[in-house]
Amino acid sequence: MKKIILLTLIMFSSCKDLNKTDYKVEEKLKRTDFGLANSDFTIIKFNPEWYWIFQDEKPTATELSLDELSKIEPILKKAIAKHNEGLETDSRWRLELKGYKRQYVATLNEKGEKEIWLNFFCQDFQFDKWRTEIPLVADGGNCFFNIKINLATKSYKDLRINSIA
Repeated sequence: MKKIILLTLIMFSSCKDLNKTDYKVEEKLKRTDFGLANSDFTIIKFNPEWYWIFQDEKPTATELSLDELSKIEPILKKAIAKHNEGLETDSRWRLELKGYKRQYVATLNEKGEKEIWLNFFCQDFQFDKWRTEIPLVADGGNCFFNIKINLATKSYKDLRINSIA
């Protein structure tokens, strides 16, 4: 039964038109152990006009597979643990992975390595188009943060938390 579900998920995730299958893939992934059970997430196709996300890079749009999604979570957990290490009890900067909506944007960097930009915002943040558009938000502290993960090197960079008004 697990093999059938996995094959179905791979089939859905490999479709060229993700807009038609995103929600089905996301629902099934939430039931698996990718760390996404406590968050809503979406995969958004890269837009070259997002110069503010990829300032020093010239990325190319790419797809994101089920296997790659599973590889993101351990890197992300490591990044959050490293960030929280040594922080005082100041909850404005402390990060968690539960209770956020997530947006994933997959690109290829100049070396041809797959990088994923992940954008996080609190579940209660109201933005109707969050499945297809990136919200531009000023302030908000740790209710809004993002990070880039390089799957080839299993590394992360550019962890950014919004400031506090």
